[in-house]
Amino acid sequence: MKNIILALIPCTLLFTTAAAQKQTTTLSGKLSGSDITTPLHLKNMTGADLLIPVNGDGTFDTKVTLPAKGFYSLTGVGQVYLEPGYQLQIALGPDSTYRFSGKGSFENNATADARKALSQYVATDPEQMLGQEALYTPVPVFIGKMDAFVKDGQHSFDQSPSAFFREMAGKDLAYYGKYVLAHYSLYYGTDLEKQAAFYKLMETGDRKDTAFQRRMQEAGRAMRVKRLDSTERAQLDKLTVSDWDKNDAALFQQSAWYRQVLDQYLSTIQYSKYRHLFEASIEDNNIRTMMGLYISKGEIKDSFMLQYYTYTGTRNALKMLKDKPVRDSLYKSYIAGTKHPAYLKEIREIYSNANTYSDNTPAPDFSYEDVSGKKVSLKDLRGKYVYIDVWATWCGPCKMEIPHLSKIEALYEHKKIRFVSLSVDKTADKQKWKDFVQKGNLKGIQLLADKDFQSDFVQKFNINAIPRFILIGPDGKIVSADALRPSNPELKALLDKLLTEG
Repeated sequence: MKNIILALIPCTLLFTTAAAQKQTTTLSGKLSGSDITTPLHLKNMTGADLLIPVNGDGTFDTKVTLPAKGFYSLTGVGQVYLEPGYQLQIALGPDSTYRFSGKGSFENNATADARKALSQYVATDPEQMLGQEALYTPVPVFIGKMDAFVKDGQHSFDQSPSAFFREMAGKDLAYYGKYVLAHYSLYYGTDLEKQAAFYKLMETGDRKDTAFQRRMQEAGRAMRVKRLDSTERAQLDKLTVSDWDKNDAALFQQSAWYRQVLDQYLSTIQYSKYRHLFEASIEDNNIRTMMGLYISKGEIKDSFMLQYYTYTGTRNALKMLKDKPVRDSLYKSYIAGTKHPAYLKEIREIYSNANTYSDNTPAPDFSYEDVSGKKVSLKDLRGKYVYIDVWATWCGPCKMEIPHLSKIEALYEHKKIRFVSLSVDKTADKQKWKDFVQKGNLKGIQLLADKDFQSDFVQKFNINAIPRFILIGPDGKIVSADALRPSNPELKALLDKLLTEG
């Protein structure tokens, strides 16, 4: 095991970029109320992070100097395509999505419209996920529909005068098609109503019931109405797993969907090509936490892409590693082996947080709104134990813990402990969160973090996966930065001990 762990420590990576000719473009527009932040960040994968000031009413109008033409992400808006000389105006359209006008508007509207057009080819739900009819569609027919979807999108892109846009937008859409194919391959033949019943049982079922596992197995089998044969599986695997370049650095920098498909590939092969590592990870938490680093080191050959995956793998591992010597070794190795300033800054902050906000150290404060809009701070709860559940309405494992948390809350209703449920739902989904809390009659102190996973309290605890539980003492010190779950019977024993002792 020791040799495997040592192999996960990232190798030394150096990365330099050629200076690009400075280019200027103009961005202006108005953001919706839920998207307003100051300043906006305009980023790309090469490390550019340009700041755009926003007025109090959500309007902005600025010129930016770009390191290169191509696809960027803009806070609140999402993906934008920029070239020198563009004069792009951005505003919320009638369908509550951002639309573009001015020079550069064709390219930006075309990329958004091409993805939205998926529902014209295969059945989708309002969130662009495949609908029931699509999951029952025969494999050759579905592949043909996806080919037509990508071809027609490329035909639209071909109307742009920019050869670079035509190439990159077309490839990006093709990888969006691969992403959809991978989803189809995974859920082919699934009865969505029976799948919903399976998830409901998983979330609310009584695990102490001796028949629970049998009922789960029966529900799992019932939801899969049709299955792929070996020929169909091989055909889909060729398109989604094997038949594409995993080291296209130029496309990696431009295409969010290429990156998404690549992430999906690296995650999937842990169960096949890296099964030996997966099996070892079941018994060794250090290996499980650092598996992404090992796999990307084995699969990614391009230096730019490997630098990125080494950074993200190190970032995630440092947030989750409980073994301090291994965490220290990983940190020192990474710091010695990279010169990327933005990556170094974030890795140093994560490492500092892991050491600063550990057990028996003062907890950082928070001040967030409850369902009635009243601000609640951690300091308000001083003098009592505070058990914090960091969760979200979209998180299945989080919802599985809610019935157990409700029982724990009832048991300690009049004791010296308060239960806080801190949602990391996006502020744009505030009403969805309120409705979920009220419909479920959730107890305890229900709060919504101000910037989801980017909220200060969440960042200081290095939370990148939920549910996460934190226990804080009456003196404001952290009892456990990664506390036991409500479903763990040992939690009650721990709380009884703490409350009895004082």
